[in-house]
Amino acid sequence: MNSFTEKIRRLEREVAEERGSLNLFALLERDDLTNRWDLVVSAPWAKQDEETLRYLAASLKRLLTPEEMTRLSRLVVLDASHDPVKAITETYDVEHGEVELRDPVSFGLPVRHGYIITSRRAA
Repeated sequence: MNSFTEKIRRLEREVAEERGSLNLFALLERDDLTNRWDLVVSAPWAKQDEETLRYLAASLKRLLTPEEMTRLSRLVVLDASHDPVKAITETYDVEHGEVELRDPVSFGLPVRHGYIITSRRAA
């Protein structure tokens, strides 16, 4: 992992400490844009709403340089019942780690590469 992904790992720890447990926290490189990444978050407290997105964006801005921020394409918040989330969390069990996702297409994701920082089944 490089400096960018290390900062994302640090962000994951901070978010988990501040907000609570996570089902999925992953950095996924988009298939349609080279070196552009989506940050995918699934957690009981995370909703696809303005409050969650603002919190995550503010947290990212604290840790990343402006250049690193341009590498992020989207913040994606998904429910734990979403098929790709379920597929990943049923395959990987990691918390505050760094599992490299080499075949994301097998999970129905339109991405070429990724890092799973946390993957835990929903309770």
